[in-house]
Amino acid sequence: MNYIVEVQKALDYIENNLEEDINYENISKELGLSAFYFHRIFSSIIGISPAEYIRNRRLTCAADELSIHKANILDVAIKYQFNSNESFTRAFTKFHNVTPKMAKIDGTKLKVFSKVQLSLSLNGGNIMDYRIENKDAFKICAIVRDFCIETKNEIPKFWDEVKENGKLKEISKNYTRCTLGVCIGENNAEQYKYGIGIEMEANDDQMPGTEIIDVPKSKWVVFKCEGNKADDINNLWAKIYKEYFPTSEYKQSMNIDFELYDDKNTEIWIPIN
Repeated sequence: MNYIVEVQKALDYIENNLEEDINYENISKELGLSAFYFHRIFSSIIGISPAEYIRNRRLTCAADELSIHKANILDVAIKYQFNSNESFTRAFTKFHNVTPKMAKIDGTKLKVFSKVQLSLSLNGGNIMDYRIENKDAFKICAIVRDFCIETKNEIPKFWDEVKENGKLKEISKNYTRCTLGVCIGENNAEQYKYGIGIEMEANDDQMPGTEIIDVPKSKWVVFKCEGNKADDINNLWAKIYKEYFPTSEYKQSMNIDFELYDDKNTEIWIPIN
C-alpha cells in the first residue's frame, strides 16, 4: 500500500483546514486507516507527529497575519484554534522566540515551517531485506502500560524501569526466549498500549503483574534491524513506511505489531494482508 500517497492526502487535508478543528478520526477514516496507525505512519514518514505538524503550520500562518497584516492577537489565536490568548502566546513564543506583540514590529525575526510536499514517485535504488512469515495465533505474556500517543521517549524509559526493577530479568530467567516489545493501537486515537514480555508456550503459567495478549493468526512481514538503539529502530520504521509499503501490494492488517529482541538481533514484525 502506498502510504506516501495517503500521507500526502492527509497533508493536503490539513493545509486546507488549518482554521478548522482537525480531527484525527476523520482523516484516518478518509484514508482507510485506524487513527492509531495514521499517527504512526504519518510520524514515521514526516518525522514529527500530526499534532506538531499542524501546530507548526498554524503558528507560521499566524506570524504572517501579525507581521504583515498587523491583525488583532486574540482574533488570530481564535482563528487558528487556540483556546485562549494565553495558550496562543505560549505556543507562539516557544516556536518563534518572540511574543505575538513583538511579531507586529517591523524587522522582528520570525520562523517559518513550510508545507511538506512529498514526492509521489519513488526514486528507487534502495535495498531492504525482509521475509514473510505465516504464524498461527499465539499468546504474549507481558507487562503492559498505557501511553499517550503524543508523548515522546516514554517507551525507552519503560524499558529502563523494567530492567532496573528486575522484571525483565525475571522474564528472561523463567523463559529463555526472545523478549518482545508489543504495540497495541486503541480505538482512542490519543492512546495506545505497550507491553514488554515473551511469547507463551502451551504449558506456561501467567507471571504475576502481567497481562495476556492474544495475537490472531496472521501473515507477517519481518525486517531485521542492524542496531538495537532507539534511533536505529525508529529509522527502520521510517524506511518500512517510505520504501517497503509503497512498492508492495501488502498493507498492515491489524492494530498490533511487535519488535523482537535477542542477544544479537532486533526484528520488527508487522501483520499484513
